[in-house]
Amino acid sequence: MVGVKNNRRAQYTQRVIQETVLSLLENQPITAISVTAVCELADVNRTTFYRYYTDVYDCVASIEKAFVASLQPFQESTPSKALEHLLTAFYRDKKLSNLVFVEGKTKVLDRMQELMNQSGSRPPEITAYQGAYIGAGIQSVLKTWVKGGMVESPHEMTQIIIDTILARNLDNLRTTPL
Repeated sequence: MVGVKNNRRAQYTQRVIQETVLSLLENQPITAISVTAVCELADVNRTTFYRYYTDVYDCVASIEKAFVASLQPFQESTPSKALEHLLTAFYRDKKLSNLVFVEGKTKVLDRMQELMNQSGSRPPEITAYQGAYIGAGIQSVLKTWVKGGMVESPHEMTQIIIDTILARNLDNLRTTPL
């Protein structure tokens, strides 16, 4: 129905614009993407673009916000379940995953870190320094996973990350003298 906010046509148009912006981000930095280029590729009028977004940065922020909002069920979850939930979300949206971990062109990781900190999914035994170290390590592992084509399932990656954090395969080094 025309005139109704967030009707199916409006949602479709926003999705087309967002997908176009993500496609353009695969080949160029956000600073090089113009509203004109987005409109031409998305086959929408500039007025239509500006009905939903103030600029390309606003569109990217909208994509990030929607993605982070889809991650909300962190509450009442164990750290491993929260991690698997996160990996599953990235697994489902491979284009966004590629931009986040390979290109580093969005602020999704910062927003996700804030969400995880707010949810209290970090065990109290882990200090802020340990949390920063583990977070950076997880990001590196995820980047490797995404660059490798996400061959492992989110469940397998969760186990790999937990084993890595706990250094399970390095137990013999703890008892071997240097």
